[in-house]
Amino acid sequence: MMVRRLTPKEMSAFRALWADGLMRVPSAFLFSAEEVRAIPNKDVERGLDVNLTLGVFDDAKRLVGFVSARRGGPKRMQHMADIGPLYVRADAQRQGCGRALMEAVLQHLTDAGVQQAELCVDVENTGAQALYLALGFHIFGRRPRSVLIDGVGRDDYLMIKALDGADLTRGA
Repeated sequence: MMVRRLTPKEMSAFRALWADGLMRVPSAFLFSAEEVRAIPNKDVERGLDVNLTLGVFDDAKRLVGFVSARRGGPKRMQHMADIGPLYVRADAQRQGCGRALMEAVLQHLTDAGVQQAELCVDVENTGAQALYLALGFHIFGRRPRSVLIDGVGRDDYLMIKALDGADLTRGA
């Protein structure tokens, strides 16, 4: 397996994998399949160029997973990054792809001077929660009805990890 940053030239493979994820686990994504289909290719390419999106490739050099991270926009939020989504194709799960993607994205963020990483995870996605906890994230809140899928509210846990060694559990 190999993990590396995706480039705009890989937009088609990225879009196909994103669509697969939206079909299989819609609760893992903020966007609906319809919204993703409506995004012009040039905007997806620009996103791959601007945001940090890493892909994991199998031995046949096929893209089987991805993770994205976005640094805070305003200057006062540049110390943090939001991670997500993370998706690994069903036939590549349980092979360490998700862990490899998360470790790589956390290293990229640390190297860029980001002090903390945050993410949201569906409260029923216990597999992802276990991975994030094992990587040093902790839950700091619960967002009710974080997303509505077919009119049904799904709750998310809010998770955080200090990348600079700070204690972010104070007051928790």
